[in-house]
Amino acid sequence: MTTKDTPIPAIPTGSVAPSTPTAITGGPPAAIPASPNPTSGIGTTAAGATLALGRGTTGSIGTNGVTAGGPTGGAGAARRGRLEAYGIGLLLGLLMVGWLLPAEVLSGQGGLWRSAGVDLSQNLSGHLAYQSGPWHWPLLVSGNLFPPHGLSIAMTDSNPLLSLVARIVVAPLAGHPVNLFGAWIALCWLLQPVAAIYAVRGFTPPALPRGRALAIAAAAAAMALLWPTLLHRLGHTNLLAHFCLLAALGLAARALRDGTPLRFWPGFALLAATILIHPYLFLFAGAVLAAPVLRPQPGGWRGLLRPGATFLAMLVLPVLLHRLLSGTSGGADRGYGFYSMNLLSPLWPQVSGLFGADLPVLDATGGQYEGFNYLGAGTLLLVLLALILGWRRGWLGGWRRWAPLLAVLASLTAVAVTPRLYAGPWLILPLPAWPWDQVFGIVRASGRVFWPVGYALLLGAIALLGTRLPLRALAPALALAVALQAADAAPLLGEVRNRLAQGDAGLTPLPTLPPGTTLLRTALACPATAADTTLAERLRLAAVQQGAALAEIRASRQPRWFNCETALTDALETPLAPGETRLLLGPAIALLRPAALGPGATCVRQPNAGADAVFCATTPHLPGTPLPATAPLPRLGAAPVLASSWKPDAHGLPWSEGPRATLLFTTTAPRLRLTLDGIGRRPGEARDITLRIQDAPPLTLSLPDLQPTEILLPIPDPTRPVRVAIDIFRPIDPTRRALAAPVDRAGVRLRAISGVD
Repeated sequence: MTTKDTPIPAIPTGSVAPSTPTAITGGPPAAIPASPNPTSGIGTTAAGATLALGRGTTGSIGTNGVTAGGPTGGAGAARRGRLEAYGIGLLLGLLMVGWLLPAEVLSGQGGLWRSAGVDLSQNLSGHLAYQSGPWHWPLLVSGNLFPPHGLSIAMTDSNPLLSLVARIVVAPLAGHPVNLFGAWIALCWLLQPVAAIYAVRGFTPPALPRGRALAIAAAAAAMALLWPTLLHRLGHTNLLAHFCLLAALGLAARALRDGTPLRFWPGFALLAATILIHPYLFLFAGAVLAAPVLRPQPGGWRGLLRPGATFLAMLVLPVLLHRLLSGTSGGADRGYGFYSMNLLSPLWPQVSGLFGADLPVLDATGGQYEGFNYLGAGTLLLVLLALILGWRRGWLGGWRRWAPLLAVLASLTAVAVTPRLYAGPWLILPLPAWPWDQVFGIVRASGRVFWPVGYALLLGAIALLGTRLPLRALAPALALAVALQAADAAPLLGEVRNRLAQGDAGLTPLPTLPPGTTLLRTALACPATAADTTLAERLRLAAVQQGAALAEIRASRQPRWFNCETALTDALETPLAPGETRLLLGPAIALLRPAALGPGATCVRQPNAGADAVFCATTPHLPGTPLPATAPLPRLGAAPVLASSWKPDAHGLPWSEGPRATLLFTTTAPRLRLTLDGIGRRPGEARDITLRIQDAPPLTLSLPDLQPTEILLPIPDPTRPVRVAIDIFRPIDPTRRALAAPVDRAGVRLRAISGVD
């Protein structure tokens, strides 16, 4: 019995197609001549013969899959086939966007943007702050963040590519900063199915019968839109760009399928875009694009030189571009292994519409929520069918063509689940963190590394079944898989839709920001609670939306010179600037010395649901309850003048704790004498410190280890409160030097302080 597909006999290399095509019946397959060129084939038949399906040929698919190849139906037919396939993806994307995103979310005005949590507030603050103020160099630096230094919006995960478009094109037309993240979310869901079709077409012969090609395209598009990992990512809007990973898979698959070099310009453009969207996407896409370079090359290692150099340029040039525009490359951070993937995560149902919406994300470390990679019931069905039928019917004989990609995917999986491999709650392989954290530390949330692997499993299963199953069996199988995937993803879909329309749940009302604020500085305890961090980030966003600059902001990689203790003490102990507002939250409120904020400063308390906020400003009539009067600042020589981060030892000598220690007092003396001991990182090693008194320029000093050094400082204005700030880079744990100290991070020891006439 023949299928409805038009069968075409195989054409050996250099032969001419016979004039009368013959069908392949359900009986024993006819012998098919193998292509002498090993790179021209696409797979093998059930009998193991290589298919001659290179460029310019098309295959027919009978009951035994792709069985033959012949001339294409012309450029016009191929173009129509592509338009139809991508049209399906575009239509499905438009339908998903229309169903998911209310107009107010798309415009960047309401819904999620009225009630954004900590991550979205951080991203949006950088995005909006970047669009106002003068240009800086490097170009991605915003002077409205950490003034006067500025901060690259790459460090606030504010999608530099999108923010550049907003600043150069949209904001000038609108006359004010514009939130493009709503349009970005729509773009991600619009391109997701289109990119999935592009990718799956790379895993199939260059031309397929129309009905089969459309079935494969529709299934890939629908499954990509219902991908649980994508639906789980709404809180990180930049990381919704999974279409970049699908595009990388499509490029790599075409090069492996056709035996052609990886094309430089498409690969470079993709990697340049991904690094300006989010570095994680760049790393994952770059790993996938390495697969064609890993295949055996004619001429041995010498043949590898050209494709290797091309790929290296493709990889390095975007990094240099990012460095040039951003001024920083970020860097490694702690967390590798903590945010890993649980080994069972792809298989075990989590937040599942079929097995239980209340099933939690598998998390054995406290951070494996970042490794959520459940494939979904429909994907698992397709992968299982592909493995069973492929094994029993001998469809897997062409796997060697894909060996480089399989090696890359296996390596990505290993990075995702290590160094401490958990299967559910059970620790299977307890590898030490070192040296792996030194190599992969830049991939802090390593569980995300599995994303391309999951997509490759889906696309590979669809491609194998789509080119092997008869159409009468293929269509129901794909339809069943899509239905199962939709039912399984229903809870996540509902959560995404509700969150887009209503915003993040459980957020407290925001206190009222004082009018006329041009600079917001926040004071949070070190470390701050999650509730205080979230409230501070939301208020920073509110300040940016009112046109204010931010003295500090939460960032994925903070500047080298920034630390929490410095920000806290600066907010508590320095005079207010005109237009500046200080926000104090939680335990930081008890540390406030209003007299240090200068004349005319007013501090009011605004009780908030679940949090306590204090605002300080020079603005009259601040909304809130004024704080009760506090004791004046101590006078030098009459009372202790230790302000922040000191602890006395058994002899009464104060030791600094952490990277910043301060003194705060009043005096009439024109000069100040300090006697300090340096605490070197090693015995005999000098301790470098930076010392600042009032608003005088900072002074860098080198103190001998455990030896007293007398320092004489002029006081710029003795009529004002005197503040001495001592900054220590990388304080040391004194137990490493067997020092009996009352602190955990030591830098200096204060022996004496006095005024000098």
